[in-house]
Amino acid sequence: MDTQDELAYISVENSCSSAKIALQGAHIFDFTLKGKGSVLFLSQTSAFKEGKAIRGGVPICWPWFGANESDSSLPNHGFARTSLWKHQSTQMLNDRETKVTLTLHSSPETLVLWPYLFHLTLDIYVGAVLRLELTSQNLDTKPFTFTSALHTYLAIDNIYETHVEGLDETYYFDKTQNTFTLQEGHIDFSKEVDRIYQNVNNDILVKDNKVHHTVQTEGTNTIVIWNPGEVIASSMADLHDHTQMLCIESANVLDDSVTLAKGESHTLRHTIITEFRDVSISL
Repeated sequence: MDTQDELAYISVENSCSSAKIALQGAHIFDFTLKGKGSVLFLSQTSAFKEGKAIRGGVPICWPWFGANESDSSLPNHGFARTSLWKHQSTQMLNDRETKVTLTLHSSPETLVLWPYLFHLTLDIYVGAVLRLELTSQNLDTKPFTFTSALHTYLAIDNIYETHVEGLDETYYFDKTQNTFTLQEGHIDFSKEVDRIYQNVNNDILVKDNKVHHTVQTEGTNTIVIWNPGEVIASSMADLHDHTQMLCIESANVLDDSVTLAKGESHTLRHTIITEFRDVSISL
């Protein structure tokens, strides 16, 4: 176990890749393909402090996404991303892939914020690709409904030379305009983009001149795409450069929110396949 500032983290390495996973938030903040480069963006100004989310990697939004609808004083994106998870195991599946399992249970502290008994499991598969599986289980006597996201920050070379394919003719909710809109063609990024795409049934492809990311999701048909743009990014002290990141998030939100009865469970899967166009470039 290693530490960065105030946060303990697990280091993983195999013949394909390496990763670092903070126990706070079960937060993978580094995934690097050996001899190629970093797949995930991590802000150089992010704080590694107790109770504060890391800016980059894959924060876990749970049991609500964004602001809490009934009480805006509650933590944005829920409490899972700043809670201390338990490291259950690290398994070498073979010389090319490692599986790390972390868990989070309801506690007196979480019951103050959200009055339900639950169990969360995050399985992280570190290999030639990165795969995350977030399983939510209802341990309560009554049903509960949650929203969630695997809030993945992808490393890119330049947001202004990046576009996203795979969402043409798909409706999205534009959070910047509070409207529903039909996507036409691919997505470019000349300003803030904050969109929730619904009824997504195919892979998402992120392309720039130096790296291609393919994002696959299961357990939802909703994808969130976010880059804050220059104006908002300039006010974010923990984001050193918005041009080097793009969030592509598998999310259970809007029509894909999840209701679980007693004993039921749900798994959200998120897979990132990355191809470096120029392996001499390390993002």
